[in-house]
Amino acid sequence: MADIILFFSSNADTMIATKALKDSGVTAKMIPKPAGVNSVSNLCLSLDGGLEAPAVAALKGANVNLGGVVK
Repeated sequence: MADIILFFSSNADTMIATKALKDSGVTAKMIPKPAGVNSVSNLCLSLDGGLEAPAVAALKGANVNLGGVVK
């Protein structure tokens, strides 16, 4: 399945999200923000599209606000 990009409101949120996902068993790769993503943060997370639902659930459980998803 194609990769998706998760973006957040700050670099700190991106780093917190990385840890929350890792703790829940979801593998994500931190990447620079693509040009087409409208976010103040310059970091995003890339992960396999099949992991979107577990990733969103893990982020909600960790109280991390997701800025959006790019597919």
